[in-house]
Amino acid sequence: MNEAPVLNGITSCTLYANGNVCECRVNEENVLQTSAGALVPRYSRPGVREKELKSLSFYANGSLRSIYLEAQTEIPTPIGPFPAELVTFYEDGAIDSVFPLNGQIGFAWSEEEEGELAQVYEFPLAFGRITVKLNGLRFYPDGKLKSLIFWPGAVVPLHTPGGDFSGRIGVRLHDNGNLESFEPAVPVVLNTPIGPVPAFDVNALAVDADFNSIRFDRKGKLVQLKTSGDIVVQSAGAGRKIISSRTRMGLMDDTVAKLPLALSFAGNMVTIDDGVERFTYDIADCKFLILPDFDRSGFNCTGDCNGCSC
Repeated sequence: MNEAPVLNGITSCTLYANGNVCECRVNEENVLQTSAGALVPRYSRPGVREKELKSLSFYANGSLRSIYLEAQTEIPTPIGPFPAELVTFYEDGAIDSVFPLNGQIGFAWSEEEEGELAQVYEFPLAFGRITVKLNGLRFYPDGKLKSLIFWPGAVVPLHTPGGDFSGRIGVRLHDNGNLESFEPAVPVVLNTPIGPVPAFDVNALAVDADFNSIRFDRKGKLVQLKTSGDIVVQSAGAGRKIISSRTRMGLMDDTVAKLPLALSFAGNMVTIDDGVERFTYDIADCKFLILPDFDRSGFNCTGDCNGCSC
Protein backbone atom coordinates (compact mmCIF):
# COMPACT_ATOMS: atom_id res chain seq x y z
CA MET A 1 0.00 0.00 0.00
CA ASN A 2 1.13 3.58 -0.66
CA GLU A 3 1.29 5.16 2.80
CA ALA A 4 0.67 8.87 3.29
CA PRO A 5 3.90 10.68 2.35
CA VAL A 6 5.46 13.61 4.15
CA LEU A 7 5.13 16.54 1.73
CA ASN A 8 7.09 19.77 1.48
CA GLY A 9 5.78 23.08 0.17
CA ILE A 10 2.03 22.52 0.47
CA THR A 11 0.33 25.73 -0.69
CA SER A 12 -3.29 24.62 -0.42
CA CYS A 13 -5.17 21.50 0.54
CA THR A 14 -8.52 20.03 1.46
CA LEU A 15 -8.99 17.53 4.27
CA TYR A 16 -11.16 14.52 4.99
CA ALA A 17 -13.26 14.47 8.16
CA ASN A 18 -10.57 12.28 9.77
CA GLY A 19 -7.98 15.01 9.20
CA ASN A 20 -6.10 13.29 6.38
CA VAL A 21 -5.29 15.24 3.22
CA CYS A 22 -7.83 14.79 0.41
CA GLU A 23 -5.97 16.79 -2.26
CA CYS A 24 -3.25 19.42 -2.32
CA ARG A 25 -0.91 21.60 -4.33
CA VAL A 26 2.81 21.94 -3.69
CA ASN A 27 5.47 24.43 -4.78
CA GLU A 28 8.53 22.42 -3.79
CA GLU A 29 9.99 19.24 -5.25
CA ASN A 30 8.79 16.03 -3.60
CA VAL A 31 9.77 12.50 -4.62
CA LEU A 32 7.11 9.87 -3.92
CA GLN A 33 7.86 6.14 -3.95
CA THR A 34 4.98 4.33 -5.68
CA SER A 35 4.27 1.03 -7.41
CA ALA A 36 5.11 2.92 -10.62
CA GLY A 37 8.50 4.00 -9.29
CA ALA A 38 9.76 7.31 -7.91
CA LEU A 39 7.43 10.09 -9.09
CA VAL A 40 7.62 13.87 -8.73
CA PRO A 41 4.29 15.71 -8.42
CA ARG A 42 3.77 19.04 -10.17
CA TYR A 43 5.32 21.93 -8.23
CA SER A 44 6.28 24.47 -10.93
CA ARG A 45 4.01 27.29 -11.98
CA PRO A 46 1.89 26.26 -14.98
CA GLY A 47 2.99 27.27 -18.47
CA VAL A 48 0.93 27.64 -21.63
CA ARG A 49 -0.32 24.03 -21.71
CA GLU A 50 -0.10 22.96 -18.06
CA LYS A 51 -3.23 22.74 -15.95
CA GLU A 52 -3.47 24.70 -12.72
CA LEU A 53 -4.79 21.74 -10.77
CA LYS A 54 -4.07 19.84 -7.61
CA SER A 55 -0.69 18.12 -7.58
CA LEU A 56 -1.89 15.13 -5.57
CA SER A 57 -5.01 13.47 -4.27
CA PHE A 58 -5.35 10.78 -1.62
CA TYR A 59 -7.80 8.22 -0.30
CA ALA A 60 -9.23 8.77 3.18
CA ASN A 61 -6.75 6.27 4.65
CA GLY A 62 -3.84 8.35 3.32
CA SER A 63 -2.84 6.21 0.36
CA LEU A 64 -2.09 7.96 -2.93
CA ARG A 65 -4.99 8.30 -5.37
CA SER A 66 -3.61 10.47 -8.20
CA ILE A 67 -0.48 12.38 -9.10
CA TYR A 68 -0.13 15.17 -11.67
CA LEU A 69 3.51 14.85 -12.66
CA GLU A 70 6.06 17.65 -12.89
CA ALA A 71 7.24 16.29 -16.24
CA GLN A 72 6.19 13.48 -18.53
CA THR A 73 7.65 10.31 -17.00
CA GLU A 74 7.93 6.76 -18.32
CA ILE A 75 5.72 4.51 -16.21
CA PRO A 76 6.18 0.72 -16.07
CA THR A 77 2.80 -0.97 -16.52
CA PRO A 78 1.80 -4.66 -16.76
CA ILE A 79 1.67 -4.31 -20.57
CA GLY A 80 4.87 -2.32 -20.96
CA PRO A 81 6.16 1.20 -20.34
CA PHE A 82 4.11 4.28 -21.24
CA PRO A 83 4.87 7.99 -20.86
CA ALA A 84 2.59 9.71 -18.36
CA GLU A 85 1.68 13.17 -17.15
CA LEU A 86 -1.13 11.91 -14.89
CA VAL A 87 -1.31 8.59 -13.01
CA THR A 88 -4.05 7.27 -10.74
CA PHE A 89 -3.86 4.39 -8.27
CA TYR A 90 -6.13 1.94 -6.53
CA GLU A 91 -6.28 2.13 -2.76
CA ASP A 92 -3.78 -0.74 -2.41
CA GLY A 93 -1.26 1.13 -4.57
CA ALA A 94 -1.76 -0.74 -7.84
CA ILE A 95 -1.92 1.38 -11.00
CA ASP A 96 -5.48 2.31 -11.98
CA SER A 97 -4.93 4.56 -15.01
CA VAL A 98 -2.18 6.22 -17.03
CA PHE A 99 -2.62 9.35 -19.15
CA PRO A 100 0.32 10.20 -21.43
CA LEU A 101 -0.83 13.83 -21.78
CA ASN A 102 -2.68 16.16 -19.44
CA GLY A 103 -2.56 19.55 -21.15
CA GLN A 104 -4.97 22.42 -20.53
CA ILE A 105 -7.15 22.83 -23.62
CA GLY A 106 -8.32 26.42 -24.03
CA PHE A 107 -7.59 29.72 -25.75
CA ALA A 108 -3.84 29.47 -25.22
CA TRP A 109 -3.48 25.79 -26.15
CA SER A 110 -5.72 23.98 -28.62
CA GLU A 111 -6.77 20.34 -28.82
CA GLU A 112 -5.00 20.20 -32.19
CA GLU A 113 -1.73 21.33 -30.59
CA GLU A 114 -2.15 18.80 -27.80
CA GLY A 115 -2.94 16.12 -30.37
CA GLU A 116 0.37 16.74 -32.12
CA LEU A 117 2.08 15.54 -28.94
CA ALA A 118 -0.02 12.37 -28.69
CA GLN A 119 1.55 9.10 -29.81
CA VAL A 120 0.10 6.18 -31.77
CA TYR A 121 0.29 2.76 -30.09
CA GLU A 122 -0.47 -0.76 -31.23
CA PHE A 123 -2.27 -3.20 -28.94
CA PRO A 124 -2.50 -6.92 -29.82
CA LEU A 125 -5.75 -7.89 -28.08
CA ALA A 126 -7.73 -11.13 -27.90
CA PHE A 127 -10.30 -9.80 -30.40
CA GLY A 128 -7.82 -8.21 -32.81
CA ARG A 129 -5.06 -5.66 -33.14
CA ILE A 130 -5.86 -2.01 -32.36
CA THR A 131 -3.66 0.82 -33.62
CA VAL A 132 -4.71 4.18 -32.23
CA LYS A 133 -3.57 7.58 -31.00
CA LEU A 134 -3.94 7.08 -27.26
CA ASN A 135 -5.57 9.33 -24.68
CA GLY A 136 -5.28 6.95 -21.73
CA LEU A 137 -5.47 3.39 -20.44
CA ARG A 138 -6.94 1.76 -17.37
CA PHE A 139 -6.12 -1.47 -15.56
CA TYR A 140 -7.90 -3.94 -13.32
CA PRO A 141 -6.53 -4.19 -9.75
CA ASP A 142 -4.63 -7.36 -10.73
CA GLY A 143 -2.86 -5.50 -13.56
CA LYS A 144 -4.83 -6.78 -16.54
CA LEU A 145 -5.77 -4.19 -19.17
CA LYS A 146 -9.27 -2.83 -18.51
CA SER A 147 -9.83 -0.14 -21.14
CA LEU A 148 -8.24 1.98 -23.85
CA ILE A 149 -9.31 5.60 -24.23
CA PHE A 150 -8.87 6.84 -27.79
CA TRP A 151 -7.73 10.33 -28.68
CA PRO A 152 -10.75 12.62 -29.37
CA GLY A 153 -11.90 12.18 -32.96
CA ALA A 154 -10.00 8.93 -33.51
CA VAL A 155 -11.97 6.24 -35.35
CA VAL A 156 -10.65 2.68 -35.20
CA PRO A 157 -11.75 -0.50 -37.04
CA LEU A 158 -12.92 -3.08 -34.50
CA HIS A 159 -13.66 -6.79 -34.73
CA THR A 160 -16.52 -7.36 -32.27
CA PRO A 161 -18.79 -10.31 -31.45
CA GLY A 162 -21.57 -8.39 -33.23
CA GLY A 163 -19.57 -7.75 -36.42
CA ASP A 164 -16.83 -5.54 -37.80
CA PHE A 165 -17.47 -1.85 -37.09
CA SER A 166 -15.71 1.49 -36.69
CA GLY A 167 -15.33 2.52 -33.06
CA ARG A 168 -14.74 5.83 -31.30
CA ILE A 169 -13.99 6.99 -27.75
CA GLY A 170 -12.53 3.67 -26.60
CA VAL A 171 -13.00 0.02 -25.71
CA ARG A 172 -13.41 -1.83 -22.44
CA LEU A 173 -12.21 -5.40 -21.90
CA HIS A 174 -13.37 -8.18 -19.62
CA ASP A 175 -10.70 -9.46 -17.27
CA ASN A 176 -10.35 -12.51 -19.56
CA GLY A 177 -9.29 -10.19 -22.41
CA ASN A 178 -12.50 -10.43 -24.43
CA LEU A 179 -14.27 -7.27 -25.60
CA GLU A 180 -16.80 -6.02 -23.05
CA SER A 181 -17.97 -2.80 -24.70
CA PHE A 182 -17.33 -0.28 -27.46
CA GLU A 183 -18.81 2.91 -28.87
CA PRO A 184 -19.70 2.89 -32.59
CA ALA A 185 -18.55 5.87 -34.65
CA VAL A 186 -21.80 5.86 -36.64
CA PRO A 187 -25.12 3.99 -36.27
CA VAL A 188 -24.66 0.23 -36.75
CA VAL A 189 -27.28 -2.49 -37.05
CA LEU A 190 -26.99 -5.31 -34.51
CA ASN A 191 -28.86 -8.60 -34.50
CA THR A 192 -30.64 -8.81 -31.15
CA PRO A 193 -33.19 -11.15 -29.51
CA ILE A 194 -35.95 -8.72 -30.64
CA GLY A 195 -34.63 -8.42 -34.20
CA PRO A 196 -32.23 -6.02 -35.95
CA VAL A 197 -31.74 -2.75 -34.03
CA PRO A 198 -29.74 0.31 -35.18
CA ALA A 199 -27.37 1.12 -32.33
CA PHE A 200 -25.76 4.47 -31.54
CA ASP A 201 -25.46 6.68 -28.48
CA VAL A 202 -25.83 10.34 -29.43
CA ASN A 203 -25.06 11.23 -25.81
CA ALA A 204 -21.90 9.15 -25.38
CA LEU A 205 -19.38 10.42 -22.85
CA ALA A 206 -16.37 11.18 -25.03
CA VAL A 207 -13.72 11.10 -22.30
CA ASP A 208 -14.23 7.68 -20.71
CA ALA A 209 -14.20 4.22 -22.28
CA ASP A 210 -15.66 2.44 -19.24
CA PHE A 211 -19.31 3.23 -20.06
CA ASN A 212 -19.69 2.36 -23.74
CA SER A 213 -23.19 1.78 -25.08
CA ILE A 214 -22.74 -1.61 -26.81
CA ARG A 215 -21.89 -4.31 -24.27
CA PHE A 216 -21.19 -8.04 -24.45
CA ASP A 217 -20.86 -10.68 -21.74
CA ARG A 218 -17.66 -12.65 -21.19
CA LYS A 219 -18.63 -15.15 -23.90
CA GLY A 220 -19.49 -12.48 -26.50
CA LYS A 221 -23.27 -12.44 -26.13
CA LEU A 222 -24.93 -9.03 -26.60
CA VAL A 223 -26.31 -7.71 -23.30
CA GLN A 224 -26.87 -3.98 -23.94
CA LEU A 225 -27.13 -1.34 -26.65
CA LYS A 226 -28.49 2.17 -27.06
CA THR A 227 -30.68 3.53 -29.83
CA SER A 228 -32.83 6.61 -30.42
CA GLY A 229 -36.35 7.05 -31.75
CA ASP A 230 -39.43 4.98 -30.95
CA ILE A 231 -39.97 1.34 -30.05
CA VAL A 232 -43.48 -0.05 -30.52
CA VAL A 233 -44.22 -3.07 -28.32
CA GLN A 234 -47.25 -5.27 -28.99
CA SER A 235 -48.07 -7.83 -26.31
CA ALA A 236 -51.05 -10.13 -25.94
CA GLY A 237 -51.66 -9.18 -22.33
CA ALA A 238 -50.87 -5.44 -22.22
CA GLY A 239 -51.70 -4.38 -25.76
CA ARG A 240 -49.71 -1.73 -27.62
CA LYS A 241 -47.07 0.49 -26.01
CA ILE A 242 -44.87 3.13 -27.66
CA ILE A 243 -41.62 3.95 -25.89
CA SER A 244 -39.96 7.10 -27.21
CA SER A 245 -36.64 8.83 -26.70
CA ARG A 246 -36.90 11.76 -24.34
CA THR A 247 -35.47 15.13 -25.36
CA ARG A 248 -33.48 17.95 -23.81
CA MET A 249 -31.88 21.16 -25.02
CA GLY A 250 -28.41 20.72 -26.49
CA LEU A 251 -25.43 21.48 -24.27
CA MET A 252 -23.63 23.57 -26.90
CA ASP A 253 -26.57 25.24 -28.68
CA ASP A 254 -30.33 25.75 -28.51
CA THR A 255 -31.25 22.70 -30.59
CA VAL A 256 -33.34 19.90 -29.12
CA ALA A 257 -31.30 16.73 -28.53
CA LYS A 258 -32.93 13.30 -28.59
CA LEU A 259 -31.68 11.11 -25.74
CA PRO A 260 -30.94 7.41 -26.25
CA LEU A 261 -33.03 4.44 -25.21
CA ALA A 262 -31.05 1.71 -23.45
CA LEU A 263 -31.97 -1.90 -24.27
CA SER A 264 -30.74 -4.67 -21.95
CA PHE A 265 -31.10 -8.39 -22.61
CA ALA A 266 -31.14 -11.10 -19.93
CA GLY A 267 -32.42 -14.59 -20.64
CA ASN A 268 -35.80 -14.33 -22.38
CA MET A 269 -36.39 -10.77 -21.18
CA VAL A 270 -35.66 -7.33 -22.61
CA THR A 271 -35.65 -4.12 -20.57
CA ILE A 272 -36.08 -0.75 -22.29
CA ASP A 273 -34.94 2.29 -20.29
CA ASP A 274 -35.86 5.79 -21.48
CA GLY A 275 -33.85 7.48 -18.72
CA VAL A 276 -36.85 7.92 -16.43
CA GLU A 277 -38.85 4.69 -16.66
CA ARG A 278 -37.89 1.07 -17.26
CA PHE A 279 -40.12 -1.37 -19.12
CA THR A 280 -39.43 -5.12 -19.04
CA TYR A 281 -40.99 -7.61 -21.45
CA ASP A 282 -40.95 -11.34 -22.09
CA ILE A 283 -39.59 -11.48 -25.63
CA ALA A 284 -41.59 -14.59 -26.53
CA ASP A 285 -44.88 -12.85 -25.69
CA CYS A 286 -44.25 -9.64 -27.65
CA LYS A 287 -43.58 -8.20 -31.07
CA PHE A 288 -41.27 -5.22 -31.45
CA LEU A 289 -41.11 -2.50 -34.11
CA ILE A 290 -38.00 -0.29 -34.09
CA LEU A 291 -38.37 3.22 -35.54
CA PRO A 292 -34.90 4.82 -35.28
CA ASP A 293 -34.40 8.58 -35.27
CA PHE A 294 -30.84 9.77 -34.67
CA ASP A 295 -29.73 13.38 -34.31
CA ARG A 296 -27.12 13.99 -37.01
CA SER A 297 -25.30 16.41 -34.70
CA GLY A 298 -24.25 13.50 -32.50
CA PHE A 299 -22.43 11.66 -35.28
CA ASN A 300 -18.66 11.53 -35.40
CA CYS A 301 -18.51 12.50 -39.08
CA THR A 302 -18.42 15.51 -41.36
CA GLY A 303 -21.24 14.58 -43.71
CA ASP A 304 -19.18 12.58 -46.20
CA CYS A 305 -19.04 9.33 -44.25
CA ASN A 306 -19.33 6.54 -46.79
CA GLY A 307 -21.75 3.84 -45.81
CA CYS A 308 -23.06 5.33 -42.58
CA SER A 309 -26.73 6.03 -42.24
CA CYS A 310 -26.48 9.68 -41.25
